[in-house]
Amino acid sequence: MLAVSKEKQIKLITKLLRKKGVDPQTVDLEALVDSNLTVYENIRNIEKQTGIKLLSSGRNDGYGEGEIRKLEEEGNNAVLEKHLNDLGIEEVLEEELKEESEKFREKLEYKFEEIAERGIALNVLSKFLFPEIVGDQYDEIRKAVLLSLITHYDRKRRTRIHVLIIGPPGTGKTEILKWLHTKLGAAFVNGEYVSKVGLTADARGRMVTPGLLAEHDGNVVCIDELDKISAKDQGGLLQAMEEGYYTVVKGKHRAKFRAEVRIIASANDKNKIQKPLLDRFDFVFELRNPDKEERKRNVEKLVEQFFGISEVPNIQILYNYLQWIYNYEPQVEDLEKIKEVMKSYIELTNVNFEEYSYRSLELSILRIAYALAKLNKQTVNPETVVKAIRLKDKTLTPTQYKYLMAVAKNII
Repeated sequence: MLAVSKEKQIKLITKLLRKKGVDPQTVDLEALVDSNLTVYENIRNIEKQTGIKLLSSGRNDGYGEGEIRKLEEEGNNAVLEKHLNDLGIEEVLEEELKEESEKFREKLEYKFEEIAERGIALNVLSKFLFPEIVGDQYDEIRKAVLLSLITHYDRKRRTRIHVLIIGPPGTGKTEILKWLHTKLGAAFVNGEYVSKVGLTADARGRMVTPGLLAEHDGNVVCIDELDKISAKDQGGLLQAMEEGYYTVVKGKHRAKFRAEVRIIASANDKNKIQKPLLDRFDFVFELRNPDKEERKRNVEKLVEQFFGISEVPNIQILYNYLQWIYNYEPQVEDLEKIKEVMKSYIELTNVNFEEYSYRSLELSILRIAYALAKLNKQTVNPETVVKAIRLKDKTLTPTQYKYLMAVAKNII
């Protein structure tokens, strides 16, 4: 495994020394850190030579791999995230990915396996999506879009994930869709100029000609300004989004077209979208213009981007990872416990059930769990379902999440 740059390793180990109450100036890191070794190998060597325990296997006295694994097993994501940030695990893996993709592409699979095994693919790889869009509110959108990207075709029931982004002009909605179009080859259409005929088929002549949805079967279709499509024409999307195909009947013409598309759409006004169509989106995000404090936090990145001096993630890494998991089909583990988790969730959630159908809540959670399992090449298990619930339900409290994870682990 290729090592992280020496400068990066010294920075990380300096951080660990300070957390242990050790003055970094008392340790000659420049001499001890070997640029040919991984960060973990260098940390272990420094531990042996200095007698300072940096990576601990205990629960409370260090920030080690053992600690991280235990936190992962317990599902204590809030503490786990803090430990990952403290140790810089994700930052280290991202750095290694960049270096390996440039010099040793054939070794990427080993790094992918490590990311998948740790269950952090969602956090690490979502950062590669539309990095030019700044602001914390886009992090969850990146994760949702990533989950949508990996669900290519249905398995018995719909597994494809659809995403809707709502917000006022200037919040980056169109930029997100165009990025997916130019970088990942998604189809792009503006709702103001689309018609039902253009989306589904043209049956005006002797033959029924397939429309945009059928032409992009298996792909992502980005629809900008979905709310500007007429109510009648919005109906042309319904069957394709849910069933993965649609039927066109026009006089003597009757044709069925396969269209297992994933819709990623934007809109200014949620109220102009028909409820049946809105119901088919697994994720609905409502953006806002950032306040003064957030703008101040984002100034540095905006300036660097404008003058072209900011670092842009290597999109090829994302391509390679998506290809690596392309044919993986997750299996189900402990079906009865998954049922128990779902029942417990329904009992404690604060969502208004009048606003959700089975399709847009329970089945959506299962689709998200399937995508999470596929992303990490793991099984769909009770813990995966709890993680999917947290992504889906923003009303879920930390206490409720902890309770559901305890149910999943058969602790209660």
